[in-house]
Amino acid sequence: MPPSKYVAQYKTIEDLRSYVNELIEAHRDAKTNPIGVLFRVVVPPNDSTSYIEGSQGPYQLVEGVRVCDYNFDKASGLEWVLPDRTMGLSFSKTFSHLKNVRKMLSRHAKGYKNPGPVDVSWWVLGEHNMPSGMEFIQDPDDKNHFFLAVTERMHVRKLVENLQFFAYHMNMIQDETF
Repeated sequence: MPPSKYVAQYKTIEDLRSYVNELIEAHRDAKTNPIGVLFRVVVPPNDSTSYIEGSQGPYQLVEGVRVCDYNFDKASGLEWVLPDRTMGLSFSKTFSHLKNVRKMLSRHAKGYKNPGPVDVSWWVLGEHNMPSGMEFIQDPDDKNHFFLAVTERMHVRKLVENLQFFAYHMNMIQDETF
């Protein structure tokens, strides 16, 4: 089942309270890491790390990955992704940065100057191991913006597999509950 279709169900208020307390503890633990928690704004019907044809804006897609997000080797027919520490999926380190990105993307969620809903997903660092060849890199121009970057040459299928790994381990708040 895709992670965006998963809904947690709790039998009692105590179950829910226990889950909320676990999230609070995870967030406190993450705050001691250099980055902590990273947030990502997602325009539906896309998921946390990949795009659906027709919902990616004016950008070309290769197996659900936007060509503008990663450095594709054009000579290979876009089959290989080259390491690049200045490109990758965008994440926000702080809630204020997330709020600004969310506001901007919601204004154009259904096309240029056509507002719509946007979701927010997040990754708690330290919760899971990073896939080989990928790393969160701080944007040199904005200390609150991070890229999920490719750090070693990989086939696009491997990148898609790695992005699915991230998607399965991310949580999402849908726009109507944000």
